[in-house]
Amino acid sequence: MKNFLGILTVFLFVVGCRSTKNTTESGGGKVGSKKVVEIVSQISELESSSPKYLSFKADAQIKTEEKNQSVKASIRMVKDSAIWISITSFKYEAIRILATPDSLKYLDRTNKKFYVGDYAFIQSKVGVELGYKEIQSLLYGHSFGLGQAASISKRNDKNHYVLSTLNKREARNVAKDKEWMSEDVEVLFSNWINPESFKTEKVNIKDLGSENNASIQYLTFENISNQLLLSSFKMDIIAKTNTSVDVKMNKISVEGPLKFPFNISSKYEQISQ
Repeated sequence: MKNFLGILTVFLFVVGCRSTKNTTESGGGKVGSKKVVEIVSQISELESSSPKYLSFKADAQIKTEEKNQSVKASIRMVKDSAIWISITSFKYEAIRILATPDSLKYLDRTNKKFYVGDYAFIQSKVGVELGYKEIQSLLYGHSFGLGQAASISKRNDKNHYVLSTLNKREARNVAKDKEWMSEDVEVLFSNWINPESFKTEKVNIKDLGSENNASIQYLTFENISNQLLLSSFKMDIIAKTNTSVDVKMNKISVEGPLKFPFNISSKYEQISQ
C-alpha cells in the first residue's frame, strides 16, 4: 500500500434519468476557425456553471509496472473552497485528505503519519506539479490553465481544438533544448476541446523541469440536475514509475452543505515533505 500513496493523492487530487455521454466514442464535431479568445470565452462560460457542491463515490484501478490494486474513495467538494477525500482499501480507511486553495492536509492511517503544508508534497510524490485548481478541474472534468487567452496557443486536429499554455515558438524550444526554461512557466497544459460542446475531452500536463507527463482522458459524463458531470476518467502518468489509473464515479450528488471531518491524532508522526 505504501508504494501507492503518491499516486492515490493525485488520482483523487490525484448523475433522475441517468443519461451518459461517452466522449471517446462520440469525438468532436467539425472544427471551425474560431479564435482563441472566442473558444476560451465559451469554455469559461460553460465551466463557470459547474455546481457549488459535488460529492460522489469512486472505484479506481491502479496499475504500475510492479503491481495492480483496486481502491474505493469518497469525495466531497465545495467549489473554490475545499476538497475532502477518504480512500479505503480492503474496507479499511487508509488515507484521508483535506485540500484548500492554500494548504494540504494528509492522513496516512496505515502508517500513522500526517502532513500539513503546501502542494509541493504532491510534486515530490509523482514528479508533476499540481495545485488546488488542477485537482478541482480534474474532479469537475474541466480544462487546465486556460485563464489568460493571451498566453494560449491554438492548433486544430481532426476533431478538436487543441489549446496549450505556451505559444508555438516556446513549445518548439522546450522540445529542442532541454536546458531552456521560462522563469514564469513551469508546467505546460494542453487541452483537447470538443468544437461543438466546448467540453474538454483530454488534458496533457508536462512538467518542464522534470519532463514528467500526465495525460487525462475524460471518458464519460452523466446528467445530474441538468448538468453533465464527469463520471469516469483515465490518467496515465509517465515519470520514474509509469502508472495508469482508471476511475469510475457513482452516487454523484450536487446537494449541500457538506461536512469535512479531519482530526489528527497526537499519536501520529508528522511528515516533513
